[in-house]
Amino acid sequence: MVKLILWAFFLLPWLSLFFLNNSAIRRFMPVALLATVINTIIYQIAWTYDWWKYKETLFSWDKVAQIHTVYGVFLVGTIWIFYFTFRKFWIYFFVNLIVDCIYSFGLRTLWKKLEITTGPGNLSPLEGILIMTIIAIALYVYQLWQEGPNGGENKIREE
Repeated sequence: MVKLILWAFFLLPWLSLFFLNNSAIRRFMPVALLATVINTIIYQIAWTYDWWKYKETLFSWDKVAQIHTVYGVFLVGTIWIFYFTFRKFWIYFFVNLIVDCIYSFGLRTLWKKLEITTGPGNLSPLEGILIMTIIAIALYVYQLWQEGPNGGENKIREE
C-alpha cells in the first residue's frame, strides 16, 4: 500500500501535464528544474542534519532525495503553480504558503504514520515552511529574470 502511495505521488503529477498546453510547460520547465535542483540540495542537507530520514522509498538508491516528491509532485507542482499564479505575486505567495502548510503539517504527519519517514527529525514544520517560502520567492525572482519585464505571457499568445 505504501509503495502505491509513493508511486501515485510520483506518476500522477506527470500525468496531469497532459491537461496543460506545451507552451506553458516549455515556459515554466526551467523554473521547475531549478526548484528540483534546490530541493535535491535541501534533501541532502536534511539527510546530513537529520531533519528527516526516509525508511520507505521507491528505489533502494533514493533514500536522500526522494523521487516521489522532489522529481514528482514538487517538480510538476511548480509548473502548475506558476501557470496559474505567475505575475500575480501575492496570489503566488499565498498559494505557495498554503501548499507548504499542507506539506509540513499534513503530508509529513502522514509519512510518519505510514512509517515512510523515521524519527521525529530536527526540523519543525514552521522551519520547513520558512525554508520553502524563501525558495518560493527565489524561484519567482528567477522566473521574472528569465522572462524579462513583459515576456512569457506574450510568447504564449503568439504561439
